[in-house]
Amino acid sequence: MNNTSTSHEANPRRSFFRAIAAGIGSGSLAGLAGFKLLTTQEATAAPLPPVSAEATGTLVIRMQRELEEIVAKRVTPNWLMVVDTRKCIGCDACTVACRAENPTGPAGNFRRVIQREHPAVSVGPWAIFKPVNCLQCDNPPCAKAVPDGMIWKRPDGIVEFDDTKLRGQYARAAAKACPFQLVHVDDGRTFTGDTPAPQAYERRSFVENGKVQTRGKGGASPDVARKCTFCSHLLDVGVLPACVTTCIGGAMHFGDGNNPNSLVNEITGGRRLFTGHSNQGLKTHVVYFEESMPDTTHVDCTVCHY
Repeated sequence: MNNTSTSHEANPRRSFFRAIAAGIGSGSLAGLAGFKLLTTQEATAAPLPPVSAEATGTLVIRMQRELEEIVAKRVTPNWLMVVDTRKCIGCDACTVACRAENPTGPAGNFRRVIQREHPAVSVGPWAIFKPVNCLQCDNPPCAKAVPDGMIWKRPDGIVEFDDTKLRGQYARAAAKACPFQLVHVDDGRTFTGDTPAPQAYERRSFVENGKVQTRGKGGASPDVARKCTFCSHLLDVGVLPACVTTCIGGAMHFGDGNNPNSLVNEITGGRRLFTGHSNQGLKTHVVYFEESMPDTTHVDCTVCHY
């Protein structure tokens, strides 16, 4: 991986804050792809901050309080999701919570956990897990694949779809354009359709892209493009995304990138981050640590993750 060095700076965290501040005026993390990151060799030798041992529940409480403050002050945040894959245990609690909050059918979902096993790395099976969802790109490839006005960016960084227009050929074009397969076309099917009839929980109403919707005839599907929205309907009323509040291992962190005192900025300062997305020219609102647990074999993220 091609990373640049922060070793010449006395305080790498300050450089991170400056990168965040550079994007405040535009209301986006435009500077995210330009973070100065440690090279593999330098990161190995550098005194990296220790893995956070703070209890998961304590972190969630802090993130919730930060969110409530944002809502109370009515400021426009710059949402940033930070994922520490070292803490992901592959339980899929986030995936289940996502489906419960955002009804989707067999055609796809908003979130999944990638698992790659590397038996040769150590004695016995050894696996890496990576939770993935829409990266909320500042320059989304999906938007470039369809007419203007079908896909847009909210001021807080979230990518939203116009589900009245992003259907049929346009839905398929948007899904195909996502390089990470994080957009799917809902075909309206249910998991309980032949048992002998779809259950009510699969037909219940939900909020997506700012509107109350239902799956099925006359609803948000079939043949419409769908994806993760950071649970924007929850954020707007002061509730954290479902995946964040249900992560057992404490791998998910969420907050305002504009606030230098937020948890997401505090834990990211001085870290080595995965650059696979920025190397493709994407400026994303989801970032991943690329560090090993202390005293373990380091495996570069590019070995198995996009």
